[in-house]
Amino acid sequence: MKRLLFVLSFIVALYSSSVYAVGSDGRSESVVTILGESYYVHTVQPKETLYGLSKLYNVSEDDIRRNNPQTAEGLRSGQVLKIPIKGGANSANKSVEDMTPRQIKRNFTTHVVNQGETGYSISKRYGISLNTLIEDNKGFDPAHLSIGQVLNIRKDSQGKTSPEEIDQQMTEYKDALNSLSDSFEHHVVAQGETLYSLSKKYDVPIETIQNYNRSALQDGLKMGSIIRIPVKKEGSMSAITQQPNTSDNSSTVADQSDPLRPSDWDEFYLDSNENIPVKNINIEAPVKLVVMLPVRVNGINNRQFVEFYQGILMALEELKPMGVSTKIDLFNTARSEAEVRELLKTREVQEADIIIGPVYDEMFSPVADFARSKGIPVVSPLAAIKKADNSLLFQVAPAESTKNDKLRNVIAGDKNVIVVSSSADDAEFSTEMSSLVSNPTHRIAYNKDNFAGQIEKCLNNDKENIIVVLARSENIVDAILARISSVQNNIVARSMGDPVIKVIGSSRWSRFQNIDQRLLFKLNLMYVTSYHADRGNERVAAFDKKYMKVFSTFPSLYSYRGYDEAKLFVCNIKLHGSEFADYLNDGSVKLLQTPYLFKQERPGGKFVNQDWALVCYQSNFTIEVK
Repeated sequence: MKRLLFVLSFIVALYSSSVYAVGSDGRSESVVTILGESYYVHTVQPKETLYGLSKLYNVSEDDIRRNNPQTAEGLRSGQVLKIPIKGGANSANKSVEDMTPRQIKRNFTTHVVNQGETGYSISKRYGISLNTLIEDNKGFDPAHLSIGQVLNIRKDSQGKTSPEEIDQQMTEYKDALNSLSDSFEHHVVAQGETLYSLSKKYDVPIETIQNYNRSALQDGLKMGSIIRIPVKKEGSMSAITQQPNTSDNSSTVADQSDPLRPSDWDEFYLDSNENIPVKNINIEAPVKLVVMLPVRVNGINNRQFVEFYQGILMALEELKPMGVSTKIDLFNTARSEAEVRELLKTREVQEADIIIGPVYDEMFSPVADFARSKGIPVVSPLAAIKKADNSLLFQVAPAESTKNDKLRNVIAGDKNVIVVSSSADDAEFSTEMSSLVSNPTHRIAYNKDNFAGQIEKCLNNDKENIIVVLARSENIVDAILARISSVQNNIVARSMGDPVIKVIGSSRWSRFQNIDQRLLFKLNLMYVTSYHADRGNERVAAFDKKYMKVFSTFPSLYSYRGYDEAKLFVCNIKLHGSEFADYLNDGSVKLLQTPYLFKQERPGGKFVNQDWALVCYQSNFTIEVK
């Protein structure tokens, strides 16, 4: 089953920025927008810490780490960070979004972007600073405007900024972009410059400049516009050399009886420690995405995989305004390896830039062999890859070996660790915890008659109490948590202290329907899961609203995962072509919730996600994902 859905034009809108000023509260006043998300540009000062920055900008430390992978080894003075903006870039003034239509009309002139206009030309036309335009127009990107885009031009700021000041702002704007990107050198076009002169200046082909700047160059090279010059990264993760283009097109589907036939190429890279070159991907053309899912088996629709595909469609639709063009073909694999082998002979699959699927490991081997012979990257969307291994394979399911790394950090140190068992324990979870907590401070077997007394004796007012609850039954879990909460309340009421409690449970608890949710927040529940999307999160809530409008149903976790995987891989391929693997972990593409960290398990082997989500319920009734 195949469906061609999108062929979209290419306009990649990456960055926008203001200047490097610092406000009276210590926050940076330099703002960038990356793929529709706004950030402060902050230069780390001596003695600054992640904790201090998280308080200054009202974001979590994990938010900062997630958006700045370079902080994994700690902060260094002079580092430039992008810090997500919570609540608007200009919090000191009333934002346009908070104004009534009458207030907007009174305070602003409306400007509709015409063909050939840039942020630079509009700024000069009205004598208004780029900073003001950014503050008054959410997601405003001075480097990439769309014809018909409506801008708010603040009346009392018009004519207040000189042409010389605007020129200086453009330079500072360009410098801010370069401080955040090691992928591109940004250039402000000066009067008299041509594509030929820029090609000579940066030693890149004219075609390369054109490919990366279709939007900026659609009306020719304009003074004041900002263009991106790709920078070759050294020591890249994929260590890829593209497969050469060939003028011999005689090897077509029609004369290939078996697309998996052996070749010298296959033999060289079979069980090799060398990375297989990715096919030459033309970033100017739409990304050719093939999706292989068992959406229908034995005449019955597989609801979860339909939802996964719907999530993919939502991602591609969201990427459309950013100019990320896509051609998508969906194939139903059912649950048949023979069907998969037949699909590999189709022209659409043979010409794909990337394949998402199939789902089941037993059907993955022929696709992996095909990928190796064609240089086409393949994403295993849900399952671990056990029967194939090469550098073109990307496993989204996180590695089991890293599952409890984050919990290990929670338990480490001088903690009072209490393990609570029951008559109905989660066997898998118990096994995991036995290796993680081999020697707990206390062990308690739950019994409703004396559990409260036992837990009170084990709690410690001077240490953080980590309580690992092994129960699987929803009723038993609810009873255990209720008694722990009651004991804590009684200790406080008797003025005997206020013990800090954090409960570690199984990810299966997220499926419980009748448990008292207040207990989860009060007792700071934590669990590890392969995927989590917090429906209280602003980004997830916005996705839910759009999804329900389009499909008239509430999204599932499969919908979220389809969205994230399509957005992550398609966007990076569109931006970076055959070297997309080098950019999967840089955090530029904003997903619904769970971060990904792809690493090779061996030289020449598959890329496996190493990042599990640690879901943390907070006492302020919020959920943080680490």
